[in-house]
Amino acid sequence: MTDYINHPDILVEELKNGWWAVRLNRPKSLHALDEQIVIALHSIFEYLHSNDAVKAVWFDSTTPKAFCAGGDVRKLRQLVINEEVEQAKAFFHHEYALDRLLHHYVKPVVVWGEGYVMGGGLGLFMAAPFRLVTPHSRLAMPEINIGLYPDVGATRFLADRGAIGLFIGMTGSIMTAAGAYSIGWATHMCEQGRENVLGRLTHIRWQDYPAGDYRAIDDTLNSLHRPLAAGPLQDSLDVIHSVCRGSDFMQDVQAIKGLATARSDWLRQASENLSNGSPTTAAITWLLWQWAKQHRSWNDVFTLEEEISAWKIQHADFIEGVRARLVDKDLQPAWQAQDYQTLRELFPHSVPKSEHIDSWNALLRQYGILID
Repeated sequence: MTDYINHPDILVEELKNGWWAVRLNRPKSLHALDEQIVIALHSIFEYLHSNDAVKAVWFDSTTPKAFCAGGDVRKLRQLVINEEVEQAKAFFHHEYALDRLLHHYVKPVVVWGEGYVMGGGLGLFMAAPFRLVTPHSRLAMPEINIGLYPDVGATRFLADRGAIGLFIGMTGSIMTAAGAYSIGWATHMCEQGRENVLGRLTHIRWQDYPAGDYRAIDDTLNSLHRPLAAGPLQDSLDVIHSVCRGSDFMQDVQAIKGLATARSDWLRQASENLSNGSPTTAAITWLLWQWAKQHRSWNDVFTLEEEISAWKIQHADFIEGVRARLVDKDLQPAWQAQDYQTLRELFPHSVPKSEHIDSWNALLRQYGILID
């Protein structure tokens, strides 16, 4: 444990009253995750879980600009280019192991989701039972822009939100705190600063709560919760349900692209993201949403995502998408498929078949993508 407490990108601090704090400390990259960070986090959370003196964990970062903006995809891209694919795959293996651990964690974890909470950061955020946002929070799964796909459990937590989740996944739309709270991604909205909230939590009188530690934390956070004005997501719910039916891929794509003339800036941006994004990312997102509506085990979700990720990072769109957005920054990706086509035509050279999840393969057969 000592080595990981001294990890330069993570701070671990014993607070008071049974609370410990875990803080991401990589501010220049908005606390982006790499393999060593997720391995270290896994060890830290295992240690805290087994330590009887620890009652609850506060999880945040050292800067208000972001809790975590996602995985270090530039590093992943370079590993693939260098033909170090197995090391790139190892990142996902360890990241999903951390997500699994947190989804099944017994002790309370409170995440302070201020600033950007995106990609792998949103995966960590969604794995905690107490998910706090502030007026400055911005949440998204923006993988459509880089040719990856919404992973880290998003296969399930997008499907859990029905048409809204499908829309968010296919467009990478950014949500405000109010939007995230309205769909249950955030559990509490806090206008008070971090230190005030943390101070209230660390002064909980545990003995006053015979119903247990979770009830104590929930009551305390409820007293701090303050509603915020509706954001663009709430103002667009009727439109989202009208364009995302989830029964035909191309119909959904064309309907979302048709929002290019919407009055709402947020809806127009969603249309632009999909129109300019990776068609294979949109397609795999749509398929995973279909699958997760019926299959809800976290273990199955992460098993399948590990296989899909191993395939997707070697797909030309991932290499090109990260190049265009984060390396050369020309914002002109040359996607493998130049336009949106039928599901079958978007996977002409490789099929994301699973070696472990038969129900996924059955879905691929249903849509004519996998032909035995």
